[in-house]
Amino acid sequence: MGQALEEFTRFVNTASEGKLTIKAYHAGELVKPFEAMDAVQSGAAQMGYGAPTIGLVNQIPSLLLLVCLMDSLHKKQNAWLYYGKGIEQADQYAYNPLGLKFLPMGNTGNQMGGWYAKEINTVNDLKGLKFRMPGLGGEILKTFGVNVILLPGVEVLPALTSGAIDGTEWIGPAADMGAGLHKVVKNYYYPGWHEPATVLDGFFDMKEWEKLDDNLKEIVKRGAAGTNLYILSRFQAINNTALQKLTKEHGVQLKAYSDELLTAVGNRAAEVLPQIASKSSDAKALYNEIVGIRESMLDWSTYAEGTYLEARKSAQMKKI
Repeated sequence: MGQALEEFTRFVNTASEGKLTIKAYHAGELVKPFEAMDAVQSGAAQMGYGAPTIGLVNQIPSLLLLVCLMDSLHKKQNAWLYYGKGIEQADQYAYNPLGLKFLPMGNTGNQMGGWYAKEINTVNDLKGLKFRMPGLGGEILKTFGVNVILLPGVEVLPALTSGAIDGTEWIGPAADMGAGLHKVVKNYYYPGWHEPATVLDGFFDMKEWEKLDDNLKEIVKRGAAGTNLYILSRFQAINNTALQKLTKEHGVQLKAYSDELLTAVGNRAAEVLPQIASKSSDAKALYNEIVGIRESMLDWSTYAEGTYLEARKSAQMKKI
């Protein structure tokens, strides 16, 4: 993400020919973790960058932007954002009320389920677990008796090492290996039911955004869209190599969540999400928009992707 942010600032600064200059501050340089949004709202910064599940952890409508659990892969998210008025809806129901302008600036793609000090075989194994998981996934786990703990990234590895937490989700193989999580625990679960894909957000002080002329706004939008593609493509390119290193060189054990557990969290999500969405009119509206776009794409994705992925299992391609 840090490299992508540098690329974004370079593009904007160059394309605007100096008419708009953005200086990037990385995590902890300007404000403490979790405070980027506060900094933008207070005027200490004009823009922030992160993930809705972190920066808006107490703002329910923004949490709903992240995913509708169990079925919101990056292609559907981008289709909604760019062609289903998702950016406008996110602005209307989540960011504008906070005095902010939203632009998608990255996507992690498929994530992994998390790292655990012990095996997780059934739903009962979740009870009493001290686990780091922000966002909607964490809200689901709480209903199974999990002690969900929120920690900034720099504190995750020390907490895992000391035993302050029993496990954590992060992103995917490349980012997880970079964070050093494999050095402490070896049980690496999949799939990432809680975040099949995660939108990363650029958020701008609305007053500062409105000061930009149309040309500068377009440059920023193009830069954000390029960053969105850059991050998604990079994760797709490096995750498999990282996964092979984790399993073959570092003794990491890949383990699948049981069908029982996945069914349980899926059913619980269907109960909890509407409850969360009903807490405010904005949350309800955004939730319904996301569910609606999911339903509108379901048939096509089933015919086009689902059947193809099944057929691909029998195809063997080898180097020549």
